Amino acid sequence: RFLGSRHMIHPWRRLRALAHIDLLWHDEGPMGLTNFAASTISLRRDLDPAQRRSTILHECLHAERGPVPMGLVAKDEVKVRKETAHLLLPDVRAIGDALAWSQGDMGGAAAELWVDAGILRDRLGFLTDPAERGYLARRFEES
Repeated sequence: RFLGSRHMIHPWRRLRALAHIDLLWHDEGPMGLTNFAASTISLRRDLDPAQRRSTILHECLHAERGPVPMGLVAKDEVKVRKETAHLLLPDVRAIGDALAWSQGDMGGAAAELWVDAGILRDRLGFLTDPAERGYLARRFEES
């Protein structure tokens, strides 16, 4: 794996720390749901391990942040997506290595980074640090 274990976040441990939240499973619909009123997080059963890891962290962040007013739901979702992507993929060098190895295939790179492709797309889409952007540009020129 391109992401060393010393940098790896453990979403399932984070869920265990939320002792008031119960984990449920569902068969259809979104990958994950947080129900604040019922104190539950529900994951879709058919997710692969990387999708489960990515989704559980995303939903844990929602649970930790708490409910938001209806007018702020979309804005909060963007913040959670950005934080999830950064927590799961903190090292831009690992991202560059995985993308180079996979020859730019997002699905392959995401699998190597042990996240779903949406998380990788979010991390790249929310990339604002000029040093990180410069590194990735140089890394792609090399490959």
